[in-house]
Amino acid sequence: FNRLLDDERAAGRVGPAFGEHGPPPDLAIHIIEQIYSRIVAPTVDMLRQYKAFSNNVYGEILPSLVSEFIKRAGVTHESTFIDLGCGIGNVVLQVAAQTGCRACGIEIMEVPARLAARQAREFEHRMRLYGLDCGSVQIWHGDFCESADVQRHLPRADVVLVNNYAFDSKLNQNLMQLFLDLKEGTRIISLRPFVTPDHKISARNIYSTESILTVRRYQYWSQCVSWTDSGGEYFVQTVDRSRMKEFLAKRGMA
Repeated sequence: FNRLLDDERAAGRVGPAFGEHGPPPDLAIHIIEQIYSRIVAPTVDMLRQYKAFSNNVYGEILPSLVSEFIKRAGVTHESTFIDLGCGIGNVVLQVAAQTGCRACGIEIMEVPARLAARQAREFEHRMRLYGLDCGSVQIWHGDFCESADVQRHLPRADVVLVNNYAFDSKLNQNLMQLFLDLKEGTRIISLRPFVTPDHKISARNIYSTESILTVRRYQYWSQCVSWTDSGGEYFVQTVDRSRMKEFLAKRGMA
């Protein structure tokens, strides 16, 4: 049976047929869980070696919420997705598996970054084993505020994820400076908002990052993140410079 099936596959008559939307989320998540069990699970205790209440606190966004992010932000196979602070890379891999997009991630802590790189290699092998196409995956080790890779890729990003749940105000402000390079229409998904819904543009703040962002708030429920069993909220900010341009035009500054 296996020989017959191999012959049919070699002839191009057998293969996955999921259409342009890629494999079902359940299959993509199953593959990611297999990779996690092989690469991360044996050394998972090493991920708990971080300084509490710091910017480097470790936490994972779980697959059900990642699937919601994909749908909410409209990630497609043509998108470029960047995860700033990607940890072990699970989100990057799941997005690439479900959509076939180009997915990148950067992580500053050495242990998660090393595991993320190993998971990315295993991901490539397993997707090939399943006969599934996937977008390119890149994992970088470094500080996203200083990384040349981030600076080079951020202007072409369609969706940026930042798990800034535990970030301090200084790091969030540094991130907002990076967002000035984003193109029109880019979506930024975060666990803390970068702009308030009632933000008013004025002459004082016209060139700030807040003035080029619109924001919508959404709820998530239990078993969506690793650091709590309770629900919470996340935010989708969209780069929209139209209000800023309108403000400048009305004052003859355009």
